[in-house]
Amino acid sequence: MAVDLEQVMLLLQKRYNSLKRVDELTDELQSAFDRHDEVSASLLLDMRAEALAEVDNSQGQIWDLARAGKEDAREVRRLMHNDPFAVPKTDCWEENKIFEVRRKTVQLLEQLQDKDRRMNLSAGGEKSYYRTKEK
Repeated sequence: MAVDLEQVMLLLQKRYNSLKRVDELTDELQSAFDRHDEVSASLLLDMRAEALAEVDNSQGQIWDLARAGKEDAREVRRLMHNDPFAVPKTDCWEENKIFEVRRKTVQLLEQLQDKDRRMNLSAGGEKSYYRTKEK
């Protein structure tokens, strides 16, 4: 049985949409920190945790597709681990879309990591996780 590429594609898009929500909530969280609004910040952290749980859930569902057999596992690993920027276009629309969504996801994750780093440095000061990493 071949892995359902459409299902992988849809789950990756769902994961990307959840990450976009995390990104939006991160911007709102930074704004709450800037205003010293602890109530809003706490609520936004909870909402952000829920969105991250949705990301994990989508990722888990993708890996569940790999449990159907060795060939499915190999195919899912290839789709999820190959460098999305190095994969050439194929005749398969779903596969091309999978790697397109993965490229957008990589870029979004890099932006999110940068926002998190800046927010952590701003909020944590000398106690920031990133401050200790710089030393």
